[in-house]
Amino acid sequence: MKKLMLSLGVLCLIQSVSGQTASIGNWILSANVGIEAHDKRLFDYARPEREALLRMQPEFWGTYHFGLNARRKVCHNRRFSSFLGLGLAYEKATFIRPFDHKFFLEPGDFDTDFLKALNRYKKVLTPLSLLAFYELGDHWFISGELASSFLVFRSIDHTERSRAVFPYSEGTFELDDIQLRLGVNYRLDKLIIGLHSRVANFQKIDRAIFNRIVKDPRTDQTWEWDNPLRFDLTVGYTW
Repeated sequence: MKKLMLSLGVLCLIQSVSGQTASIGNWILSANVGIEAHDKRLFDYARPEREALLRMQPEFWGTYHFGLNARRKVCHNRRFSSFLGLGLAYEKATFIRPFDHKFFLEPGDFDTDFLKALNRYKKVLTPLSLLAFYELGDHWFISGELASSFLVFRSIDHTERSRAVFPYSEGTFELDDIQLRLGVNYRLDKLIIGLHSRVANFQKIDRAIFNRIVKDPRTDQTWEWDNPLRFDLTVGYTW
């Protein structure tokens, strides 16, 4: 009986020590690629044009993401670790839709009222993120990430038309969205491979595409909850 109690005590001690051993390094450098469903909202845009746009674009997926992030560990407690970091992200949406080109003009600039459409909407963002891991055992982790992204550059183009006015672009610095993502991850030595899905998205309404042209009724609203399905594959190196 004493041997059994001693053995149980040793096992508990080993478990306690191993549970406090960090299984992820102090830094994570990661890259991600993601795919997102088209945002096909056209509100009350002229019915024939709206239906024609939707018919010619039946595909579900159409927004693509690429990003790099560097994060530093800020907390570790047994199986739980959290990291704070900065990154650089690139987003490209390919849904063909009308947009307000005057959004990019300065007061006094001359331009026609001719309606224009886009087929490429590109954004460059700098995300600030808090990433947390919980170790399940056998190299598996679940993760949660809260990220706020600041828009620093945007460009609108139509690659199938050769008008000299394209692309429209601007540099800026503004909070663009706040997202919550959940994921499952596998650690292989110093590599962490993860599949993440966005579960909540609170974003600034983009007046370049949601405006009087599509008869967006939210004229007194600045932010919205909208979460098209999105998945990201992430590969990280930890040390």
